[in-house]
Amino acid sequence: MQLLLLKIMWTVVDVADVAATPWKNGGGVTRQLVAWPSAATEWIVRVSIADVEHDGPFSLFEGIRRWFGVLEGVGVRLFESIDVVVGDALYEFDGALAPSCSLLDGRRVRDFNIMLREGPGRKLYVVDAKASPALTVGASTQWVGLFTVDGGLLRQQGPSDVTTVELPKMGLAWLDNVHDLSLYAMVGAGSGVAYWLVLQLP
Repeated sequence: MQLLLLKIMWTVVDVADVAATPWKNGGGVTRQLVAWPSAATEWIVRVSIADVEHDGPFSLFEGIRRWFGVLEGVGVRLFESIDVVVGDALYEFDGALAPSCSLLDGRRVRDFNIMLREGPGRKLYVVDAKASPALTVGASTQWVGLFTVDGGLLRQQGPSDVTTVELPKMGLAWLDNVHDLSLYAMVGAGSGVAYWLVLQLP
């Protein structure tokens, strides 16, 4: 009997290589790291980094669950009462709410955005990879990603081999050909955040 070994290939995205898309209202730009699945009419999960230059409301996204955090700059105020600053946990909200957003000190911020298109049985887990560097994923996981501000390494222990993936600063590594894997994040020295993103579908 011949044993077929599947090569597991991660996609690594460096924000420095991603073209900026200006907002229609002129308030900033977005750099999309991934919209998965890319071949589908509608993505299920989307990860991006945005530079916010001016105050203004978020775009309305009905049926979308959102996570938002500030990576650089002082911070922003959402809904006129909720302050989100560098180092805070990601703020989760319903994309249909389209909150107001104002810069706390009037200066540009860089933020991190995750979106999940809601549907029956869909779950997206966002895990602090610095607090929990080890992650095990199985058959129920359809997509997994690691984002890190400071760069670093992702070590993967698969059924037949060990793979090491290098991440740039402000980089995302993701995989959708998920098998039973043991993963470990070795992020770069620095105060920046790092997150595991784990998508499970029914």
